[in-house]
Amino acid sequence: MDLRPLRGALAAAVVIAALAGCSAHHKPAAAATTPAAVVPSAAPLSSPSAVALAGQLKAGTEAGVRAAIAMPSGQQLDPNAAQQLAALGTISFDLSTFTYIDGQTATVRGHVENPAGEWLFTLTYVSSQWKLVDGRPA
Repeated sequence: MDLRPLRGALAAAVVIAALAGCSAHHKPAAAATTPAAVVPSAAPLSSPSAVALAGQLKAGTEAGVRAAIAMPSGQQLDPNAAQQLAALGTISFDLSTFTYIDGQTATVRGHVENPAGEWLFTLTYVSSQWKLVDGRPA
């Protein structure tokens, strides 16, 4: 069995966690409240925004990574980060699973192309955009 695609997916998950882990905006999923208690201060992830976010992750460029992931400005990037994220292939977010954790943090499930599987993504609303703070196989 060829484990290269799985290693690539795990590497991408580690890249996302490492890059976003420096963000002061991230609140871990364990701090989630019931959706009824959440008063969102940001609009839900829209279909055009989801397509743009997926495209930024797949672009394979530093600019794409910086646009998609919440991280401090000027943070150094691993030279392989963009390629590891691009190796995931197409990401399709399932907007029906979008759930607020708090007013500016949410989760959404998505399908990753390589290796094919479902992932859970945590997003934060920064500068009027949803940005990725975590992503891992569900």
